Amino acid sequence: MKLLLEGKGQEFIEWYYEYLQKIYDKDIPLKQIAQRARIKLSIDDYKKRCGMKTKAGSLMSRMSHMELAIKHNLNVQLGDVIMYVNNGEKASHGDVQKITKNNYTKKELDLFTSVNGVEPEDKSTSTIQLNCYLLDPNDIENNPDMRGDYNVARAIATFNKRIGPLLVVFKEEVREQLIVTNPEDRGFFTKEQSELISGVPFKESDQDRLKEDVLDLSEGEIKYWKKRGMSPDYIYDLASEGWEEHIN
Repeated sequence: MKLLLEGKGQEFIEWYYEYLQKIYDKDIPLKQIAQRARIKLSIDDYKKRCGMKTKAGSLMSRMSHMELAIKHNLNVQLGDVIMYVNNGEKASHGDVQKITKNNYTKKELDLFTSVNGVEPEDKSTSTIQLNCYLLDPNDIENNPDMRGDYNVARAIATFNKRIGPLLVVFKEEVREQLIVTNPEDRGFFTKEQSELISGVPFKESDQDRLKEDVLDLSEGEIKYWKKRGMSPDYIYDLASEGWEEHIN
């Protein structure tokens, strides 16, 4: 952000690719990747919650930090903080997933249903898969720069999502080609291509029109001022002479 505020478009682009490479190489300290979750339920209350259903009829979602506490038999108390790192393989791999395995082939399922009139109750089996691991806060405290395993694809997706809105200050060719998921696919841009611009939103609706969206009063605003016995346009009487020239 600082580079963009200083007008250094080309330097920002190089910084982006350098940081992307660090993420790809798992060279980011785990303290920057780790998630922190506070214990708000006892283990017993959490287990009861897992058996409850939502209004839609599905089981309540699992909480990764609680699942880790159970897995490692932690004696957690309300208010404790659990640190953990997602180490899945894909960007879509959440911290905890419900994996459903079909116990019947389609042919077997159709045969069972035709004979019995209903589908078998055990047609599928669900298991909980943790795509994360517990992190000891003491390790981070003693070694703030500690590296380790993490979900590279997910970390890159998060990074790119944060970078995306900043590209509004670049020309269209940079907006369309800058962001990649693999450093080997990086783009190269000349100094001219990297020049910063303004007043060109991603979509026309993203940017307010000065007169129509900012200066023109809405019906609600007009009613507000009339209710108080004041002219809605009184502010223009206080403006400097020639103000109209600045909005046309």
